[in-house]
Amino acid sequence: MSETRLNIRISPDKKDAFYQKVKQEGKNATDVLIDLIDQYLGNKVESGDILELRQRVAKLEEVVLGETAA
Repeated sequence: MSETRLNIRISPDKKDAFYQKVKQEGKNATDVLIDLIDQYLGNKVESGDILELRQRVAKLEEVVLGETAA
């Protein structure tokens, strides 16, 4: 698969904040941007973090609803 570059104009403060957050989360800036583009295009329904949160909420609902039903 061939790839190309995408250049954008962004304020230095925003760029620094982005790279700082990416570094704190142990992620790769390119991967984060590609994920965002995929989400925007509808190619990626949910990120792994959102999917994990949905699963955790479902488990909590089972516990709560199970206790109230008893």
